[in-house]
Amino acid sequence: MLKILHVVRRYGPVGGMERYVWELTHALADLDIEIHIICEETFRVTAHNNIHIHTLGALPPRPRWLSMLRFSHRVTKWVKDNANKNFIIHSHERTNVHHITTFHSAVFANIRQKPWWKRISIRIAIWLYLEKRELSGKQVQIILPNSDAIKEELSNAYPKTQKALHNPAYPGSHSTPQNTKKHNTSSDTKIIIFIGQEWQRKGLKKATLIIKELRKTIPKLELWVFGPSPQDIEHLFQDCMSGYKLFGWTDAMPFLAKAHLLLHPATSEPYGMAIAEASASGVPVVISDQCGISSQVTHQSGRVININAVIGDWVNACLTELNRTTPTITINHSWLELAEQHLKIYSNVAIKDDHQKI
Repeated sequence: MLKILHVVRRYGPVGGMERYVWELTHALADLDIEIHIICEETFRVTAHNNIHIHTLGALPPRPRWLSMLRFSHRVTKWVKDNANKNFIIHSHERTNVHHITTFHSAVFANIRQKPWWKRISIRIAIWLYLEKRELSGKQVQIILPNSDAIKEELSNAYPKTQKALHNPAYPGSHSTPQNTKKHNTSSDTKIIIFIGQEWQRKGLKKATLIIKELRKTIPKLELWVFGPSPQDIEHLFQDCMSGYKLFGWTDAMPFLAKAHLLLHPATSEPYGMAIAEASASGVPVVISDQCGISSQVTHQSGRVININAVIGDWVNACLTELNRTTPTITINHSWLELAEQHLKIYSNVAIKDDHQKI
């Protein structure tokens, strides 16, 4: 029987990568796979009989590079102390004892393209070391990017890892009965949602400019913002007396049924799980071409706009989707499908590595 050990610092749906691990491990457990989690701490109780959690205790989060280095050392020790368990080790962090690693973020080695004076620090040196070790360790058999964009970045930055680099393992989503429902265009009030705690990178300022122009055509237009603290972004709405709601750190999924559009003009987005969830709920999307998920977006699900396009192009795309009369088709697959993809990968690792598991 397969025994899979997933490595993640925070176990629970508290961020994009953490949500990925939480959903994947529960989908695998539903398939009767024995799942073990090694983490610093958990953020939601799971009562699943097939999931076993091993917590190491939280470390000071700053500086992040030092915290990650210490976590890696603790994981290595734990794995050595439990070597008799014969786990297939699947990491989502910068560790050194894994057979499989899933890469969720932009490639840090891209910093080599910046001027030399921006690359001289112990922080950068440690992050480069951790990233290279994660991808190039002698025990690493499989590297799973979670988007086409990340796969291309990894291929360019680490050409020697080509044999281990697999096709993307795209995040799943929870499809709802709405995902093929004809979009409601009869309401006078249109609701556009923006999701993202890192609001600068995800393009909230540009979103407010787009909304301002859209209101010239649709006066009853509301922008609902999920993720960032209202205190951090209120200055973006000083000219607005109404027409916006700042929800802060709140799960946006229950609100998707009321939304007419998801707007995501990010300057950098390794994937975009919120985009997939919105689409799975029947909400069309207008996103930038800097989102990893953009390669999966067709006119059946929304529009992809060049990040450098003029505001008018964004406005026209939003108007097209707000006036959509055809069903929105989901741009993603289920978490079960992702789990089944992983089962095939794990079976291969178990065969290849049967005599040399750590």
